[in-house]
Amino acid sequence: MKYMLLIYGDEQCYSDAEREACMIESNRICQKLESAGKFIAAAPLHSVTTATSLRVRSGKRMITDGPFAETTEQLGGYYVIDVADLDEAIDIASQLPPAQKGTVEIRPIFDISHIQEQSQCDMVHQRDLPYSQEIVFAAFSDPEQLKQWWGPKDFTNSFHEFDFRSGGHWKLTMHGPNGTDYPNHNVFRSISPEQIVIEHLPDPHFILTVTLTSVSANQTRLLWHSRFDNATIRDRLLPMCQEANEQLFDRLEAVLAANTSSPS
Repeated sequence: MKYMLLIYGDEQCYSDAEREACMIESNRICQKLESAGKFIAAAPLHSVTTATSLRVRSGKRMITDGPFAETTEQLGGYYVIDVADLDEAIDIASQLPPAQKGTVEIRPIFDISHIQEQSQCDMVHQRDLPYSQEIVFAAFSDPEQLKQWWGPKDFTNSFHEFDFRSGGHWKLTMHGPNGTDYPNHNVFRSISPEQIVIEHLPDPHFILTVTLTSVSANQTRLLWHSRFDNATIRDRLLPMCQEANEQLFDRLEAVLAANTSSPS
């Protein structure tokens, strides 16, 4: 999970010697993070007296000197780190010298890689779940849980084969609320606690990649990425799948709530 650590402080509270010592120590921490594969970027900012602020209203630019907010603490720099969860980000932020005199604001960065890489054949949905990655993964790996939530609202499932391993087959029949049966045949292409890749063999053929990202100890980001064979199929199914996937996410949350006494 990527986090940005925003450094706020009162510029007047640092002497030149303290500012230099802060930068030296911060650079040492950056080198340590880089060695551990957790560092992405960092930089101090020049004084707020050098800032230029811009607003655009009704197409007209309004430019002023200095920052917008008149506060005792101003943004003085940033770090971008890639860590396991919020707890690790807090631990790193607490080691930064500016935390001793100012404030370090810790904010998760949206993962937009699925948007950047998205083609006209792709369909992407996302939901943040208030449960650990381990608990959410179990809702996929345990067939008794999975059959309770797989599919849109009011659908039920009969599992005929469920071999939850890379290369394993998953055969099921989805029963619609109108009595229609929908045979399905899937193959698990790869499985890990962070990502499950499923190939749906019958028409329409598609690859579903489910990514589970641990945002914190009790929050998991679920990314649901379907890639169809061509854009025509994707466009035809998009209106139906948008609603169906949201209903599926709702059912998943209900099962997680019912099977877990409290989020953990």
